[in-house]
Amino acid sequence: MRKPALLMSDQARWPKGSLVALLTDGERAALLAAGTAVQFDDDGILVLQGEDGNGLYVLTGGMVKVTVAAETGVETTLAVRSRGDLIGEFAVLDGMPRTATARAVGAVGAVRISRAAFAAFGQRYPAALATITRSLVAKMRAATERHAAERTWGAKERLAQVIFELAEGYGEQAADGAVVIPLPLTQMELGELAGVAVSTTERILSDFRREGIIATGYREIAVRNMDYLGAIRFS
Repeated sequence: MRKPALLMSDQARWPKGSLVALLTDGERAALLAAGTAVQFDDDGILVLQGEDGNGLYVLTGGMVKVTVAAETGVETTLAVRSRGDLIGEFAVLDGMPRTATARAVGAVGAVRISRAAFAAFGQRYPAALATITRSLVAKMRAATERHAAERTWGAKERLAQVIFELAEGYGEQAADGAVVIPLPLTQMELGELAGVAVSTTERILSDFRREGIIATGYREIAVRNMDYLGAIRFS
């Protein structure tokens, strides 16, 4: 179900790791003005694997889980996206069917931009289009590097990598110096992102808590030692 929605209450602050944060003020305003504000309820589908890519979304609030379904029907979580990220840009840029499904986790606000409107935006702001293309390449590079690393990393290193990347991309600095990841991820979803079984994820997170590396609440992680997580990936 989709209905008109307001953009987020604080447009001045975007996660530093997001695509929108990389744009200039003028580019950002033009991109948001190129589409229509929409809202998705929990579990609502933004894009569906296999469908034609006739538009993309700029996320303005909430979290989206990106999954891919195998022929057996089993779904695997590939990534999470949040405020300031684009959803569906692959298919809009290359004209191919959607490669994955993006589903809302809780309420999600977004701006939907048609393929034609996005093409017009790219013509008016070629530098912004180049920034978006670089962001797309960075996503592909990160996915490739993680896939290669999974052949040598253990479960602890893979989970450390996922938490580190989420904190870098979406983390908010707390008063006590911790970096809070404001995404409602379950332990199962974290494990899927890292390619780690949920029982192993629970054990490793428990170890991290005991060592003071992280603190966890209901669907919330506060990273207390970013340096440790960054280093453990290469230990």
